[in-house]
Parts: sequence; structure tokens; C-alpha cells
Amino acid sequence: MRPTKAGVGLTVVTIICAAVGRIFGSIEMFYLAGMCATALLIGIIYTATIRLDLAVSRSASPAKLRAGSPARVDLQLDNRSRRPTPTMTVQDRVQKTQGAVLALAPISRRSPAKVAYRLPASRRGPIEIGPLSLTLGDPLGLTKTTVVASGSVELLVHPHLITLSKVKSAAGRDPLAEQRRAHSIANSGDEFFALRPYIVGDEMKRVNWPATARRGELVVRQDERPRTGRVTVVLDHQNTSYDDAGFERAVSAALSALYAAWNGEDALRFANSSNPAGVDLNTRSELAAVDSRLAYLEQVRTGSLAETIETATRFHGGGTIVIVTATLTAESATALERAQRSFGRMLIITTQLGSDNAASEYPKLAPCLLTHDGVTDFAENWQAHANSMAAI
Repeated sequence: MRPTKAGVGLTVVTIICAAVGRIFGSIEMFYLAGMCATALLIGIIYTATIRLDLAVSRSASPAKLRAGSPARVDLQLDNRSRRPTPTMTVQDRVQKTQGAVLALAPISRRSPAKVAYRLPASRRGPIEIGPLSLTLGDPLGLTKTTVVASGSVELLVHPHLITLSKVKSAAGRDPLAEQRRAHSIANSGDEFFALRPYIVGDEMKRVNWPATARRGELVVRQDERPRTGRVTVVLDHQNTSYDDAGFERAVSAALSALYAAWNGEDALRFANSSNPAGVDLNTRSELAAVDSRLAYLEQVRTGSLAETIETATRFHGGGTIVIVTATLTAESATALERAQRSFGRMLIITTQLGSDNAASEYPKLAPCLLTHDGVTDFAENWQAHANSMAAI
């Protein structure tokens, strides 16, 4: 417990009044000093005897936070005591910010208080929320005390996800893709897999009417679609190539390309400068795991885009390859020109501002180049590139 500014001021007034009364023999000043001291004593006793019995819950929305997307934290405080709480100030600390400070009116029993604040989720990565503290005091505002009502939690802000048209590896089919076929369930496919409940958006022609009649609810056919092509997404994350904004765009572009490739229903592989050999993504959970890992990804000093492309070519020849990098150099352009012969299609996404002149410097790669510099609309550029190639 500690005094507020008003409490400190009243203490000074008490001392001055007592001193003046002593010096000048003024009984009125002694009375005034006594009243001030009484007010301070009441405030101290009131604050010292406050007992809180609160249940505090904290939740973030949406469930998966994305960089650059609106986010909020909802707080609910349930008073389990028989008496209303005093007026309180709620402070929830947020890493690298001043946190949220909210004023709460008294909370009566069985009437939970619900408050919310916006979460600064402009950048991907972990963000620590809390501890949450409650500051309360006497009605005169002379004293206050602070209690910790909830501990700290870590939230993960995932990279910004851009909705792109699907990637379909229509050329350069991977001979191993069928052997590595992903057991990912789609809404339609080639082989019957199982029956499942109807979900809004399912085609009515997929409804299994005999099973629907037996169960009393709509049931549709669940099919398994073989993935016979391959799409490889390669992210260059060397710190010698990017500025901060360019690197964030690169991570976002790579993740968006992965989701677009997943929707294309071909076999999918992801590689980067730290792991040129890459990993196969056969299930939705594996894709979600890469999504989470990209939230922590940092730039590295080792390797080069040319070496990454050469490794990717040895491991992933065939199908479509999508490369995300800052900008092209003579060395990386040479490696990409050689890699063109090993893939049916190639798409090179450059994210550094000013990298749009690469098409004139490297004419052989010009049809494959796509700029995501933060100035032009990336989704529109992606779609235009897809249309120019008939289908990515």
C-alpha cells in the first residue's frame, strides 16, 4: 500500500496546519490538521482491509493472430465475493508497448465485467501479455494498492497471409509425387474414402442419400485426391539481402505461396536457406507447423541463394518451383537460369523495394519475375502472372 499524489499532498497540508497551529496558537489550524489526519487514517484502514475474490480470464481474438490484421484481447472479471468491488484500474502489460490501462466501475456479484483492448499485432513473432495488475484504493483517492490478478502469457503472431489464386503444377510432373501421395482429404477427388456430415458449401451432388435417410442428417462422400504433381516453395532469408520491411514481405509471400500451392492439390515441399533440402508437407497440420515456425524465422548469415537453388534442383526437380528472395544478383540469376531446365514452371518473387528492374537485367528470367515491393498489389500481380502463364 502507498499514498497517492493526493495522499502525499494531504499529508503535507496536515503537517503545515499542525506547525502553524503550534507557532501561532491557532486552535482552528489544529482542528484542520486533525481532520486531514483523520481522512488519511480512514483511507489507510479502508485500503488495508479490502479483500478481493476475483476470477480473471483473458482471451485473444482471432484464434490465430496474423501480422497486420486487427486483433484484440478480451478480459472478463468475475466477482466471487459478496460485496461489490471498489473502483479499480486494470493494467495489462504488453511487450514493447506501454500496455493497456482501463478504468473499471465497481463489480457487483454475479455481474461479470467485460473489457477489451486492441492488441498491437503489426509484426510477426511471439508477444508477451501480462502480468495483469489491479490498482484500487479508498473513495477519496488518498491511498492505493496494487495486486497481480493474472500472470503472463505468450501469444504468437503469425506472418501476414495474402489470399492468392491456387498454384497448380500442371507441367513437369514429379515422378515421386504419387509414391509420396498426401492423405489430405478434399471435397472431391478420384477415390471414395468415407462418409462425413454435410458442411455448408459442399456440393449437393456429393450427398449420399441412402446414408442420409438412415442417419436423419445430410451426409456427403469424402474422397481422397492423389497429388501427382509437385510445387516447391523456396525462401531465401539471408540478412545480407533484406531490409526489415523487405524481409517481412518475403516471409509473408512464402507463406501465402504455400497456402496457394496447398489449395492446388499437388504434393508440396518447403525449403529455405537454412534447410535447402526442404521438408514435404503432406497434411494440414504440417502446413500449420511451418506457419508457426515462420513466425519465429530470422535472417541468417550462412549460405547463398545460388547454393539453395542448386540443392533444391537436386532434390526437387520437376513440377513448379516458387522462389522468394530480396533481389537477384548475377550469381543467383545464373543458378536460376540453370534451374529453369529442371522445372516445368518457375516463379521468382522479389520483395526488396527497387528490385523491379531485374527483368531488364536478366531477360531470360523476365517471364518468371514477380515483384512484391509493398507498393503494388501483390495479389493482383500474382493473378496477372498466373493468367499470363495460363495457370501457375
